[in-house]
Amino acid sequence: MKETYKIMIVDDDPHICEIVQVYCEREGFISSYSHSGTEAMKLLSSLDPDLIVLDVMLANENGIDWCRNARNYTNAPIVFLSSREEDEVKISALSYGGDDYVTKPFSPGVLMAKIKAHLRRVSTSRREQLLELPGMTLDFYAQSVNIDSNTIFLSKKEFSLLSYLAQNVNRVVTVDTLFHLIWGMESLEDTRTVAVHISNLRKKIEADPVNPERIITIRGAGYMLVASKRESSDKVGSVHDCR
Repeated sequence: MKETYKIMIVDDDPHICEIVQVYCEREGFISSYSHSGTEAMKLLSSLDPDLIVLDVMLANENGIDWCRNARNYTNAPIVFLSSREEDEVKISALSYGGDDYVTKPFSPGVLMAKIKAHLRRVSTSRREQLLELPGMTLDFYAQSVNIDSNTIFLSKKEFSLLSYLAQNVNRVVTVDTLFHLIWGMESLEDTRTVAVHISNLRKKIEADPVNPERIITIRGAGYMLVASKRESSDKVGSVHDCR
């Protein structure tokens, strides 16, 4: 099935926005646009775009400054579209978070070719950041897990715990190992924080957090992520869960 991409256009010229939007929709992309940096930041949050087309000079705003700020919230490729041809402007745009630079007047065909090239790289990168297990897929790009067709977003620590357990599926991982890998040797926390975060993680991914079937506790040893619920049931005789 062909993937549908979301393109965000930020330009204070309505005509430019409409042209880029028409060409995006011809390619089957979903697109939305805004004419100011303030509007664009709100759209960034609601749309969560796969790629952004951004003008260097917005009305009373600097697109490069907007780009630098946006990099705190998105990793999506940013293609600058601008009438500014000075090398120093191009260098600044690419140095502060831009991925490409197209000058106006522009060829819509060339712009779309560049957009599609960046989207291919995004698609490849995202596929490489998926870890698939029976009944569960971890997305390292979105820091989420998909279970039974439901996407669950996790905190950074929760995802770090789950991803390490997933990379050692059906193996016991000690509490000390999890603590030192995720919190670090310099942490002011103690190892009991691992149990707290495991409990929170279970509430998000287990059908019954009180009787977990995915992340099980091995008494006196640590935790183990089992590959599927069925395997968890098969291990009942040999695993003592000290929830």
